[in-house]
Amino acid sequence: MPNQYNYTYNEATSTYNFTTKNDIEYKIVFIVDESLDIASEVHIENIYQIIIEKITDKIEPFDALVSKTIENIITAFFANVQNSLIYICSENDDKAETRFNVFDRWYKNSTLESVTKVDNIINCEAEGNVYTIYTSLLYHNENPNIEYVMTAYQKIENILNDK
Repeated sequence: MPNQYNYTYNEATSTYNFTTKNDIEYKIVFIVDESLDIASEVHIENIYQIIIEKITDKIEPFDALVSKTIENIITAFFANVQNSLIYICSENDDKAETRFNVFDRWYKNSTLESVTKVDNIINCEAEGNVYTIYTSLLYHNENPNIEYVMTAYQKIENILNDK
C-alpha cells in the first residue's frame, strides 16, 4: 500500500492536486502572503499562505493518506529553507477552531523534523465586535530570516487592533 496519494502540479493554476481512494479531490496552493510586511520594518520575502481545499462536496471518511500527501507536498515546499508558511483558519462557516485543531494534530503527527510550527490566536476588535483568527506559522529551522519573520508574526494582533 502506498504511503501517499500521487499528486500533480498544475502550472497554469499553481496548484497541487490529488484524488483519494474515495474519489475526493483536493487542491493545495501556496500563495504569496505580504501580511507580515505591515508588521515589519524590512520587507520579508518567501512568506506564503497555504490553502488546502477539498473540492468534492461529499463527506470524506478518515484517510491517513490525505495527511501524508499534504505532508509530502509541504516537505517539498521547504526544500527552500527561506520559505515560511502561514496557515489561517477561515471563520466563514464557524469551523475555524476545528480546522486549527486538525492542523495542529496533523503537525504533531507529521515527520517534519526540520520545520517548526508556532501558533498565534488573534483576537480582533472591529465595529464593536470581537472575532478570533486562528493562525499558525511554519518555518524551516535553518531559515536565515526567521528573526524578522517571528518579530512580525508576533506583532500582527497589535497592528490589526491598531495598538
